[in-house]
Amino acid sequence: MMFLAGIVLHSMLIAAGQRPVVKFRVTDAYVSYTAKETNLGSSIKTTVGRNDKLSLDLNASPGNTQAKLLISSSGFKTDRPMRDWSVKTLYLKASQYPEITFELLKVDGEPLSKVLRPINKNIVIKANPQDTTVDLLMPDTANAPLILRVGQDEFSVEGKLRDDILNALHSDKGEIHISGRLTVAGGSKDFDTAVSFKQTGPATFALSTLINAQFTDFGMTAPNLAWFITVHNKIVLEGHAVVEVLK
Repeated sequence: MMFLAGIVLHSMLIAAGQRPVVKFRVTDAYVSYTAKETNLGSSIKTTVGRNDKLSLDLNASPGNTQAKLLISSSGFKTDRPMRDWSVKTLYLKASQYPEITFELLKVDGEPLSKVLRPINKNIVIKANPQDTTVDLLMPDTANAPLILRVGQDEFSVEGKLRDDILNALHSDKGEIHISGRLTVAGGSKDFDTAVSFKQTGPATFALSTLINAQFTDFGMTAPNLAWFITVHNKIVLEGHAVVEVLK
């Protein structure tokens, strides 16, 4: 999400007084799943599991940029501890696959390596989204790239991602289309989705994304205990973050 947060930064410029450098941070980030289940033949119940145990993994060289969101397979919490144990142990197989991963592949149809490049050196970043402060340096000429700075590391933001940021200058909401590979318990599938942003306060923005998936997309069978509980195959996966401008 750190990389996708750049989409909203021109909107942030308005809140930050049109400064040439904008500093921001993620103050909250989590993912969730929503599933439908039937208990003892009763009416359908909606179950929501939330997980804030996330980390970012970025490996970038001038010719190749790889970015992943890592999600702890043990971190999902619902209203029933026994359900959480079953999800972690029997279905996500956390001891064998400790992390769920979402690898960002394309932004607006362009490969990630084309729109996000390290400047001058190879870069490896492993961080909790909520521990990371990011600067965006605005272009000094009409065709210059945006510069994204994380600590002492700098990235050039180019192509359609750069255009999206500039087009968002006078907007308080919008979205950008992305493609990524979601891997759960050893099974993977590519998904097309969108990251939406919306201004929620004078200096805060909410980011969200949604994937409609099925257990069978990852070679899994939806939980089913005869005569007791049946979980539907469809599952909705969501990502959420709050971004704050630091003045």
